Amino acid sequence: MALGERFSNKTFWPDVRKFKATAIQYVGETCRYLLAAPEQVDPVTGENLDRMHSVRIALGNGLRPDVWNRFKDRFGIEAIAEFYGATEGVFATFNLSKNDYTMGAVGRNGWLYEFAVGRNVANIVTEWSTQTPIRDPATGLCQRSKRGEPGELIFRLPEDKIAERFQGYYGNNKATESKILRNVFRKGDAWFRTGDMLLRDSEGRTFFHDRLGDTFRWKSENVSTTEVAHVVGQHPEVLEANVYGIALPGHDGRAGCVALVLKGPPTPELLHTLAKHNEKGLPRYALPLFLRVVQDASEHTTGTNKQQKHVLREQGADLDKIGTDQMYWLQNGEYVAFARSDWENLQKGVVKL
Repeated sequence: MALGERFSNKTFWPDVRKFKATAIQYVGETCRYLLAAPEQVDPVTGENLDRMHSVRIALGNGLRPDVWNRFKDRFGIEAIAEFYGATEGVFATFNLSKNDYTMGAVGRNGWLYEFAVGRNVANIVTEWSTQTPIRDPATGLCQRSKRGEPGELIFRLPEDKIAERFQGYYGNNKATESKILRNVFRKGDAWFRTGDMLLRDSEGRTFFHDRLGDTFRWKSENVSTTEVAHVVGQHPEVLEANVYGIALPGHDGRAGCVALVLKGPPTPELLHTLAKHNEKGLPRYALPLFLRVVQDASEHTTGTNKQQKHVLREQGADLDKIGTDQMYWLQNGEYVAFARSDWENLQKGVVKL
């Protein structure tokens, strides 16, 4: 195993070749950053070095569907091993994928898995806005989500020996208790809450849908940030799309906004094609009403290349808070510059979206 001190687009593949690595590990947006980097060329022979390595498999979590195949094709990676789990979690899912059938899934299983451990894993119907499970008014118990519909992923805990399975958060009993859901399918049982909405289909594949708290409501509809980011991220000029909902004066719910990293400047032509691209791939209620072209994406990324949204959500569309970033909004089917006067009109209630 070779461990680098830090991630760098410039040194990653040279290190992979140097140590003759047969597997690489990724997390968050790592693969997107590698894909966005220019092709590496041998300075002597002029040969493209993108596929000059010994890697057979990439292992990690957080590889987006819009990046999945492009990453495999460019760098000649045969297999993706995508998993879902958490440091404090009591269970995990895993998907070893070599074809399009399981592309984007965080897990897959058949009847044997269901027989062996299926009773210890469930997806339950959850209210997005309150982040609480929806219970049957007659029994007070939770409801399993249907196949093909998202639900919060939960794992069974031994109700009389919870600490043996879930040790919790050191010195923070409140946080520990918040992860334990009781009286789920029968009185007295206990389950671990992941806080993540996952979808299991009829073919045994499991897909990450969204993080509870990230999904927002607009026009009385639930908008999945993951699904919107998947569509926006497929535009050829988009390097990174971080989707979140922002509160607007005089409007219920939250309007969709995307913090974008682009290959080039946001020209009128690019903004036009992006608006048409989004309109084609998304339902009307899920269309991002605001675009924020960020100058430095690292400000909204963790040390492990995972996107952060809370600061972006708090800053919203207030031009006094977004610094030097450029803001655009959707008007008559086109993204145009969002001016200070536009923000003032929103505050006055002159504009309705």
